Formats: sequence, structure tokens, C-alpha cells
Amino acid sequence: MPTPKAIFFDLDGTLLSWSKMLDSSKEALVYAREKGVKIFVATGRNRGDIEKMPWFEEVTFDGFVAMNGTHCYVGDEVIYKKTLEKDAVRLVVDFISTTQVHCVFCEADEMYTTAGDEDTRAWQASMGLPTPPVSDASRALCAEIFQIVSYGSQLKTFVARHPQFAITGWSEDCYDIIPAGASKWDGILHMLPRFGLKPWEIATVGDGHNDIEMLTNAEFSVAMGNASDEVKACAKHVTGHVDAGGALMAVKFLLGCSEHPRK
Repeated sequence: MPTPKAIFFDLDGTLLSWSKMLDSSKEALVYAREKGVKIFVATGRNRGDIEKMPWFEEVTFDGFVAMNGTHCYVGDEVIYKKTLEKDAVRLVVDFISTTQVHCVFCEADEMYTTAGDEDTRAWQASMGLPTPPVSDASRALCAEIFQIVSYGSQLKTFVARHPQFAITGWSEDCYDIIPAGASKWDGILHMLPRFGLKPWEIATVGDGHNDIEMLTNAEFSVAMGNASDEVKACAKHVTGHVDAGGALMAVKFLLGCSEHPRK
């Protein structure tokens, strides 16, 4: 089969295992680079989180599709952004102000929680990151908010009733609230012209619910072995588990060096 000119990788559960970059993932990225293939990140994390990642010196990404496609950038150049509408943010602020529900508001480089509760601390710790600073929810009314992160069902049920929002995520216990119409695939489509790439010239690799659109629409797509059956069904191929070198297997398959992505 033809080989892609660029590969967009999810982070957690794809290149990263429990927030740690695996040697096999580094090898996958270096291998793609040596073959002249551009490499990108497509993640739910924001730029501040991404810059804290334990990258290897040998790895340099061409660009980043962050916060589920709502903030796309190359170095200091912002290629595309899609923030939540102010009235939508106010709906959430008003809701959490009258309930015991807490959430994390995500700006381009910063994120802050409305309460340093145990769920937030545990979730951030699982990603190898400190708990975001606590800030009053009203702060979100004066900033560009790309994404809201929350746990449980109360806020999810509330925003599902409003067309300004879309709900996605990569864990059953945590979900991301983003602008309606946003997705990693939408962000990728806005990134491609910057590099003269066409949608049929790229590959995507991921494992979570927030990867479904990019796995479904990309000409070449590979789901990780640790993905759910729902996610696997959306991809053209399935590779090994992240901890078993799945990203490396996927790259070698995509670039024609393996007959099957699991080998």
C-alpha cells in the first residue's frame, strides 16, 4: 500500500504510558523521521501540559493539535483555534456556582480547577502532573476557554442539553467539554494546509474516544491494542498494546516495513 507523508499521534495510551514516553515510542518517532515522514501530536492536553512532557532530545514534532483540535500550533505560530463561546462558558460557571460540581477550565497555556478535590488530584497524579491551581470559576469569564474537564455525570448531563457543546474524552471516568463541531480531525484539517498536505496523505494513531473522528476519517489509521472495541472498530488497522511497543509496530506497518501492525 502507499505510505503516508505525515502521522498524527495521540499521546496518552498511544505514545505515553502513564505519562511516560516509552523507548519504543521514541524509536517509532525517530524511525518515521528517518523515513522523511512528518510527525504531529493530536491530544486532549493543552500546551502547558505538553511542554511538561518528558520528551527525548531526539524527538522534534512538526506541530501540535491540542485540546481535542481546538488549539493547533507550530512553535509560536497559532494555526487554528476554536474557543467556547462566552455565553456557553457562562452557562457552566452559573451551573457549578449553584451545585457541588467542580471542573477544570483550560486556557491555551494554563488550566485551573474550581476546587482541589480528591478526584482532580488523583486524575492529575495519574498523568504525572500536579493538581492545577484553584481559582474562582468567574475567572473563566475573562479568558479564552478552549476546553473544560470534569468528572462524574452532573456537568456532563447539563451540557448535553445545550447545542454549544460537544463531549469527548479518553477515559470512562473523565471527559472533555469542547465547542460544538470541534474534534481532533477538525484540528488536523486546519493544520494540513500549513504543510501542503492533503487529508488522504496522512495517518492517525490513537486509542481513546476522542480519537474516533481522526481514526474514522484518515486514509490510514491504526488503533492501539489497549483501545476499546468501539475505538478499534473505527480504525483501518489495530496494533499492539502501548506497553508492548504498539506505536512502533504501527509506524513500521504504515511505512511498509511490516506486513501486519501487530507484528
